[in-house]
Amino acid sequence: MQIPDIDKLIQSVVSNLPGKVGPLGDEVQDYLRQNLSAALKKMDIVTRHEFDVQTAVLQKTRSKVDEMEKIIKHLESKL
Repeated sequence: MQIPDIDKLIQSVVSNLPGKVGPLGDEVQDYLRQNLSAALKKMDIVTRHEFDVQTAVLQKTRSKVDEMEKIIKHLESKL
């Protein structure tokens, strides 16, 4: 999984390093990118889009459950 803002985060970290990084800047960025990606994968982090999709599914499911509960109550009242 590639987190879309990972490059922005890495660029921010590298740009805030003390002094001039010079020719090592690309190597530092690659190192940070690899390690940060590995750390995020271990944490099982999802993207905002994936979270939003699951939230929408949950809301739809909750709505259907509520509707079913109303139907069941109505049917029980008829008994």
